[in-house]
Amino acid sequence: MELILACLLGVIVGVLTGLLPALPVFTGPMLLLYFANGQFELLYMLIFWVTAYMGSQYFGSIAVITTKIPGEESSAIYLKDIDRLTYSEKLYCLYDTARGSAIASFVALAFLWIAVTFINPDLFPVLLSFPVQLVVFLSALVLLLLQQKQKLTTLLLIVIGLTIGPKQNYALPEYWYTITDLFSGYTIYMVILGTIIIPTLFDSKEFDPNARVAWHAGPDFRPYWSTMTYVKGTIVGLLAGLIPGPSASVATAYAYRLEKTPYHKIVCCETANNAAVITCLIPFFLLALPINQNTLIMSNLFDMLSIDIFTEIVYNINVVIGIAMVMTVCYFFLASRLIELYVWIVDKLHNNVRWIVLALLLALIAMDLQYSEISWDRYALLLTSFLGLGFLLKHYNVSAIPFLFSIILADKIVWLLIQGSKIYL
Repeated sequence: MELILACLLGVIVGVLTGLLPALPVFTGPMLLLYFANGQFELLYMLIFWVTAYMGSQYFGSIAVITTKIPGEESSAIYLKDIDRLTYSEKLYCLYDTARGSAIASFVALAFLWIAVTFINPDLFPVLLSFPVQLVVFLSALVLLLLQQKQKLTTLLLIVIGLTIGPKQNYALPEYWYTITDLFSGYTIYMVILGTIIIPTLFDSKEFDPNARVAWHAGPDFRPYWSTMTYVKGTIVGLLAGLIPGPSASVATAYAYRLEKTPYHKIVCCETANNAAVITCLIPFFLLALPINQNTLIMSNLFDMLSIDIFTEIVYNINVVIGIAMVMTVCYFFLASRLIELYVWIVDKLHNNVRWIVLALLLALIAMDLQYSEISWDRYALLLTSFLGLGFLLKHYNVSAIPFLFSIILADKIVWLLIQGSKIYL
């Protein structure tokens, strides 16, 4: 019963996250962060998370093709191509992207299962050795830095995150904690809310209040296969998903360049996108290295619950992958057979979705404050500080992911750097 409930809730969250642009792609793990509290088994949390994550990508493509309202950020690259499609091509494209997404998901899930089953720390303990962990985490930081145009600003964000993030590192000098005390009491939800969610929610460039649904499903037709497009998109997604940062967006950016026609560009992008959101789990499951927003939040949740990710993942991987493959079939059916329903939902909610999500966020803030160890005025001060940073980053088009990466993993990264300097310098 709990298994079915986890799947059902994952589907609901995934569908709404994809269809409603104001809901971030990491809504699933954010809900777990505040409602799990050790009450649910890891297996059910993993199933809910993976199901919601996959669903957000499936239905994000439906939102953007039918309405030109991006349901998730990786869709932005092909917005102009949608205008070049005829009515019939849009109709075909919906089914073609659903099929490509299903194929890519199956291949990526198989790839994930092989990696976790045959290349896990139980079989290769060297993966958890100090030199490997040091190289992996430093490489992730360097890759995050190289992906950004404003490299000095990004480097400063990483340094700030590493400065205020440590909480349990006794190797640090006392003056370091004098700095961290200035930000004591912040929560991860507060950081994400201030630096990502609210700035995006109220950014007029990303949310057009005048957008309207101008597409409806038509008569029956005979769908066709874009086989080579599926192959290209799947391969790109498998590889791009391993790159730290916005891996899904990186996958769609590369996939976009592989095709020539607007139609096949869209199909290839969405195929790559769905493969990438699954393969990005490999570094997290094998090396405890979270490389995007979703895995960063789950890493923080596992730390809070003192979960040994390596042992638990290997133990549960068969069930998780099996359920995920079943849900892929369900998503393909839902994504290809209920188009008019999704268009109606987006049309009805779009004009008010910003305020609906804001009300939800305020409720979560109230809950966060209730469990917080600080007073409401200090909470408001810290949240305002992160909000100011978030709006600055949004204004200058700087990604907040490197900051989130460094502040969540600060203890581990700083410990690795200190030990590495003592050993190798």
